[in-house]
Amino acid sequence: MDPPAWCQCHLCGVLRLGRSCQHGRVNTRIRARAHEQIARLADARLDLETLVRESSRVLAKALPRDAACWHAVDPATLVETTAFRQDVPTPDADVAEIAFLSGDYNSFVKLASGKRHSGVLSEATGGKLDRSTRYRELLRPENMLGELRVSFVVEGVPWGCVSFFREAPHDFCAADRDFAHDLASLLGRGFRAAGTHAKAPGPGTAPGMVLMDARRRVESVTEPARTWLEELGGPHHDQVPFVLLSVAERVRATGTEASARVLSDAGRWMQLHASPASGEPGRVAIILQAAPAPSIAPLISATYGLTARERELTGLVLKGCKTSEIAERLYISPHTVQGHLKAIFAKTGVRSRRELVARLSPLA
Repeated sequence: MDPPAWCQCHLCGVLRLGRSCQHGRVNTRIRARAHEQIARLADARLDLETLVRESSRVLAKALPRDAACWHAVDPATLVETTAFRQDVPTPDADVAEIAFLSGDYNSFVKLASGKRHSGVLSEATGGKLDRSTRYRELLRPENMLGELRVSFVVEGVPWGCVSFFREAPHDFCAADRDFAHDLASLLGRGFRAAGTHAKAPGPGTAPGMVLMDARRRVESVTEPARTWLEELGGPHHDQVPFVLLSVAERVRATGTEASARVLSDAGRWMQLHASPASGEPGRVAIILQAAPAPSIAPLISATYGLTARERELTGLVLKGCKTSEIAERLYISPHTVQGHLKAIFAKTGVRSRRELVARLSPLA
């Protein structure tokens, strides 16, 4: 059994052992309503920016904080691909290097794979915040004492994450942590569903390359890469898109290749592949291109909330397999295939196989 936790109310500053103040009792009702509202938002298939904005509004009273930073992640590689900042500085390469250290406390990777998908930094460090590089280098200089991190996990797969911050002397408590964990799968559903807003690809754009030097600055950009950078919101050398910083830091941290899929501002699925470059240690080459169909088809299917079996069956439909072929490959009856197709049609909003192929294939 966990030891009793000290809970500090962010509204009045009261510190109590194992129980909350009067505001805490009010928050029980507020949080119940917030949980219901977040559940509705999760099923509304909103785009990411709207989802983050509305979720932040709902949580303003239920989980008070002074700043926050939300991220979408590639569920296959766990690379953070998008940043939505709320009263925090624009993340640069130095921030990316420190904020996502896998060896620091409450890394998003560890939270995603753990039984509890939320964590308070002061609790993880045993009350000794200076143990955390992230606290020493990023939070303390900004007078931030409290940090609550949440990984948005659905069916064991992470789709996003968030860091909430409170200025000193306020911190987060066990009740905050547990409430955030209860929201993790709901927000994961919302982040996952945001992929349904992907658009069909436009005119073909050739792959491009960005070379980043050992000092984490853009060294060179090929002409096709400029088009891709514009879709990521960073056409200039001094505006490096967040996902580039993420994949580059993953390469520097591991010494191996890294990749990520990201939904661009234009609504196209893109793939970034980063690898160590020759020359001075720390240089990274990043290829930007349209995400190939094989890598996106499972992702698109997942955004509609299809089960593993439904995704498997959908993949066979996209390959042109007939009902009898699908039944034979999956060792199920044709009647069961039709039952799965009915469920798939309902989730994706189509009425036939042809519409299903049209709905999923262009997005890849």
